[in-house]
Amino acid sequence: MSDPRHILIADSDPQTLEQVSHALRASGYATWEAESGREALRFVQMEPPDLAIVSTSLPDMRGRDLARILESSGDKEPVHAVVVAGPGMPREDTVTTSNTNERAIMRWTHVDQIVTMVNEIFDLSEGRAPERFTEVIRCGEVTIDPTSMTVDVSGEPIDLTRKEFRFLQILVLNEERTCTREELKRLVWGDDADVIGRTVDVLVSRLRSKLAEASGRELVSTVRGIGYRFTG
Repeated sequence: MSDPRHILIADSDPQTLEQVSHALRASGYATWEAESGREALRFVQMEPPDLAIVSTSLPDMRGRDLARILESSGDKEPVHAVVVAGPGMPREDTVTTSNTNERAIMRWTHVDQIVTMVNEIFDLSEGRAPERFTEVIRCGEVTIDPTSMTVDVSGEPIDLTRKEFRFLQILVLNEERTCTREELKRLVWGDDADVIGRTVDVLVSRLRSKLAEASGRELVSTVRGIGYRFTG
């Protein structure tokens, strides 16, 4: 198992800081938390993170200014930073005016949007190497063959639909982290599909039942409020 990606979260609100940090840790990332811009910079001086999530609501500097400092090269490796505004931030405080080079701000209303954004930045769901989706995958007692679209559990084949197969394949490829519902909707059904209601949950329930019948235990776990994770 590879070391988790380290994410620095800077936000002056302790409740928001804990909420975002908890969601990312539950999704397989390591986190550092800072309640001010200066504290964030001290973390970076000790050990640069893989990504910084910077709130607009910092007591000592603008989030955009902190992001610019983190991404300036200087004599250290620049840190990629994303400026975000949570549900409590007034919209007028985050608007980017026309004819300006100001950095855009990501507004979020639910923490799974943060997790989806981070997953997409690290490109873990789709992978940079096409062979990841063609090679046979073995993870514990589960073997997945994308060429024949077959799945074995402890050597015994199980019958999955195409969407169940794709769902399981994505979870297993990303076994070290949680895939959010929005990611899974996009990767299983496609960008243009109109997936409504509990469609994802129904598919997961069927997949879990088939895997549990073959293995005798739960191989897909729910990360509450975020998504699903392969635990086989």
